[in-house]
Amino acid sequence: MKNEIENPISPSVTNPWVLLLALVLISIGGLLFIGPALAWGFVTIVTGSTTAFQDLLLNPMGDPDTRWLLMVVQGFNHLGGFLIAPLIFYFTLVKGRFFHDFFSPQSNMFMVLLLTVMVSFSFMIVDTVFIEWNESVKLPESLSGLEQWAKSLEDSMKELTVYLTKFDSPEYFLLAVLVIAVLPGIGEELIFRGLLQNIFLRMNKNPHVAIWLAAFFFSAIHFQFFGFLPRLLLGALFGYLYYWTGNLLVPIFAHFFNNFFSVLALYAYQKGLTDIDPETSEALPMTYIIVFGVLFIVLIVYFKNYVSTNKVNREDDRMVGSL
Repeated sequence: MKNEIENPISPSVTNPWVLLLALVLISIGGLLFIGPALAWGFVTIVTGSTTAFQDLLLNPMGDPDTRWLLMVVQGFNHLGGFLIAPLIFYFTLVKGRFFHDFFSPQSNMFMVLLLTVMVSFSFMIVDTVFIEWNESVKLPESLSGLEQWAKSLEDSMKELTVYLTKFDSPEYFLLAVLVIAVLPGIGEELIFRGLLQNIFLRMNKNPHVAIWLAAFFFSAIHFQFFGFLPRLLLGALFGYLYYWTGNLLVPIFAHFFNNFFSVLALYAYQKGLTDIDPETSEALPMTYIIVFGVLFIVLIVYFKNYVSTNKVNREDDRMVGSL
């Protein structure tokens, strides 16, 4: 693959720090205004009440019959902050060609996506070690206040997540797949890999620094200190998948698969189809960790070599490397 960090996009704003600040501000605007406005409009139309949205936010778990509405609100918030806002940023400050810039063709996309699934699944098994370790982290006594605050925040978020992921019908399960797997897969990869990672790459020209910085903010934005490390590693994996292929579809698909598999596993557990609780923070047996750890290393090396030799050559065969 040639010119991996050269960028085919010609932004109207060349200073990467200005781009970074603009992306952050526009995304915050999307989260605070665009998403809530869309959610308010939808809830108002459905319920016929202009105060229903406010009531839902003030007491989100008050009425199980409105759980689906709360899930829809989550979806609109994500749509506003992680999809509409970054697209506004892209088409106003970058003015490139969206599909051309982010979706470099592969000679065998089916094989690439199949390898992506295999890499992602093996990583999910290994990542349970880091999930268990991060869950048990104890901060120094001097930071006990911070630890208590972080635990309290995560407990409240977990309580809401458990409430939202009680799948009482196939229709609600499909809604959850849309909100938890499809929208984050597209939106978060667009903003963290497609935009943020490339802005960092423009700043220092070091792809590894860019990938890990984007992964850091990807993990931090979820506000889960006791799940920070496994999500950081997951973000880095998505970053390398994007960097090696130059195709944003690959990390989008990996992100979707990761979230969809988790939702599907939880649905199966709730329906009594399996006795494995996907919400537990306990690591899988060490035998599984070792086997899938070795498999992950083999697969990731093969993946990198495969996409390097099978990428379609174009006149401007370049990864989006520096917005």
